[in-house]
Amino acid sequence: MRVIAAIRAMWFGLVDPTRISEISREAAAAVFAVAVLLVSMTNTLCALWEQGDLALATESRILLQHSATSPVKTSQLDLSTPQRQFTAALGGALIVTIVSTVVIAGLFMILVRFMTDRSVTFSQCIIAASAASSVMIVDTFLGSGLHLWFGTARAGLHAGVFLSPIDAPMLFTWLQRISLLSCWQYLVIAIALVRWEGLNWRFGIVTGSVVWIITRLLFGLLTLVSWIVSLQGAGTSGH
Repeated sequence: MRVIAAIRAMWFGLVDPTRISEISREAAAAVFAVAVLLVSMTNTLCALWEQGDLALATESRILLQHSATSPVKTSQLDLSTPQRQFTAALGGALIVTIVSTVVIAGLFMILVRFMTDRSVTFSQCIIAASAASSVMIVDTFLGSGLHLWFGTARAGLHAGVFLSPIDAPMLFTWLQRISLLSCWQYLVIAIALVRWEGLNWRFGIVTGSVVWIITRLLFGLLTLVSWIVSLQGAGTSGH
């Protein structure tokens, strides 16, 4: 029953976030587990799908090397067989998905409480964040399709569309996060939470937009710090 509740929650995340509140809080762990598994599998399959394109594989390798959030380095993994490649990609995707979902849920719990003066719980936020992961799945499939169609990671509904991933990988990684579907994901979470607390869904539009802007700025700050560190490293190696 709880697996069915998890699937319903993710479906509501796509079609009607106001109904996510129908999901029992006792199903929070199941919704979280199902969402993490589906998102991780989607990310893994699409990443391996793109590896079949030489240009995309090159861009992906460069972006991974300059990513501040990569859980593992490719050099640390044994990728000698397709099975190990899949296992390594899936393991990394699971770590990233678990951490990001928990962080997003915690951030929404803090900011929604602050902005609406309502005592939303962490279980509510986990359900809402997990349900909204269905938007991430759509984003991943759409993004991979566009990448393969145009032969570059620049293709997509994000702000990095006019920037070369190879020329400015750090900046591109940040701009790629400024996308229409990432904004939609945050709006879904916020609408679900404010409706759960009996507020009009329009409060969710405002709250979700504010949280989305804050997170984009935080990612930008991390990118700036990583860039400064890389410059210092390059300067040290030059001497």
